[in-house]
Amino acid sequence: MRDGGHGGDPAEGERYSRSVRLPGFGLGSQGRLATSRVLVVGAGGLGAPVIQYLAASGVGTLGIVDDDAVDLSNLQRQVLFRPDQVGFPKARAAADWVRAANPDVTVVAHPFRLGERTVDLLDDYDVVVDGSDSFDTCYLVADAAAARGLPVVWGSVNRWDGQFSVFWDDAPDGRAVDYRDLHPAPPASGWDESCADVGVLGPLCGTVGTGMASEVVKLLTGLGEPLLGRVVTVDALGGTWRESRLARAPHRAEARATVNAARRASSASPSAPSGDGAVAAATTAHGVGPDVDADGLAGLLEARAAGDTAFTLLDVREVDEHDFAHIPGDVLAAGYGTRTRQRPELDPGQPVVVYCARGPRARAAADLLAGDGYDVSVLNGGMLGWQLAQGAPTPRA
Repeated sequence: MRDGGHGGDPAEGERYSRSVRLPGFGLGSQGRLATSRVLVVGAGGLGAPVIQYLAASGVGTLGIVDDDAVDLSNLQRQVLFRPDQVGFPKARAAADWVRAANPDVTVVAHPFRLGERTVDLLDDYDVVVDGSDSFDTCYLVADAAAARGLPVVWGSVNRWDGQFSVFWDDAPDGRAVDYRDLHPAPPASGWDESCADVGVLGPLCGTVGTGMASEVVKLLTGLGEPLLGRVVTVDALGGTWRESRLARAPHRAEARATVNAARRASSASPSAPSGDGAVAAATTAHGVGPDVDADGLAGLLEARAAGDTAFTLLDVREVDEHDFAHIPGDVLAAGYGTRTRQRPELDPGQPVVVYCARGPRARAAADLLAGDGYDVSVLNGGMLGWQLAQGAPTPRA
């Protein structure tokens, strides 16, 4: 849906009408979905219903990564696939389903295994869905997403039980939590029990997967309360749901603060290398300052409105993202830092706060601004973090 559901195409308006009519949802939230990019890791029992409902909901771009091929035993629960597709790559079969189901959605098939050499794929997306079936992949996704400030919607099923939650290492208000807070280390001796070994109830995959899809929609629109710091466990055999609280251990909070400080330091130079040598190489006359959180930005905006301070709030997302929702009083520099080096003229005497959807594009722009001598900071968590902290979608003022 490229017009954000504003009525340019009557068929599109009707397609999403039941979502748009939800209290608090409206055209703005539908538009945010249309400009969002979601990567689904694993097109199996959990990935299948997630892909179905995100495609039906009108998410703008869906990436699907899976190196497996359709097997006859998959058809009991992996509802995207047909018997005539046995032997066909799952990522491509799932992409074909999305194209047939909703031509509004751009779908990208990644028919390979997510590993250290391919994990940079996450850079192209706003939210990651982890529906993988191995601990190795779960830890890889968790660590790579944490390094990029990406939210992860995670789920797991085994036998009669399922779990799902939301992890986000850059979550505002001290709510940061990730997969390692739930499972600090892989099981001993590489134990990794799969449904091929012990079985799984097919409909349970749909129950957990649709719950995960709902969490993605909430994150992308800023509506509701995501499952940050909460893990939902479904007992299909007993017909019960329960919720467990999840908090970051103090030693992990301290360690993560050190990592975040190093990440900010590494962004101080436009030419700084990535990896362990990044911090030592970050030596410019003007570095990127400490991140600004949502509460801090709200205070700055109030002070600016009262005439007590002056700064520039720079949005480096694309035009359609900005049109659907932005922070009032910002300046648009579409694609600056990632797609283009062109930006509006800015007052070099004023500090700059840069934001994007969730952080990486803003950090690239901040690198360039720091290199030009600006006093610059990044909005931690980006637009997603701002919306979460505000407790409601940001108006399109």
